[in-house]
Amino acid sequence: MNNSVIAAVILNDTTLAVWFDNGVSKNYSPQDLDEKATSLPSNIVVAGDGAGIAWEKGGSMSADDLFAKGTESDYVEQEKRNLLKNLSAIRRDASFSQTRLGEAAGIRQSVISRIEGCEISPQINTLLKLLAPLGKTLAIVDLGEGKN
Repeated sequence: MNNSVIAAVILNDTTLAVWFDNGVSKNYSPQDLDEKATSLPSNIVVAGDGAGIAWEKGGSMSADDLFAKGTESDYVEQEKRNLLKNLSAIRRDASFSQTRLGEAAGIRQSVISRIEGCEISPQINTLLKLLAPLGKTLAIVDLGEGKN
C-alpha cells in the first residue's frame, strides 16, 4: 500500500487520530494498537519518514498496518458540527433569539438559522461577528483539550 503517516494526535484516553498522506484520517481505540490495552500510550510519535508510529515500551505500528485498522473519520466535519452546535447553545444560554443576535451582529436571521443547522459553513469573520455580542471569541486549542 505504501501509506505514510503525516500526523498522530491523542484526542483523549480512548481515541488516537491519525492523518495519512492520501488525505484520509482515522480514529483508533487502544485495542486497535494493542489487543490487551485499556488506554492509549501517553507518548505516540510519528516516524521521521512517516513509515509508522511508535510509543513507549517499544511499541510500534507501520503506516500500512495502521491504515488497515481504525475507523475512517471526517474530523473537520465533526468539529464544524460541534462548533456550530456550541454557537447555538451559547446563543440560547445568553437568552438571545436568532433575530436579536442577527441585529447585533449585522447578519440576517435566516443565515444564522442555516449556520446553526449546519447547512452552510460560515467564514471566520462571520463567526466572530456572531460570537462578539455573546461575549465570546474563537481560540486555537489542543485537539484533545476539554474532551476527556
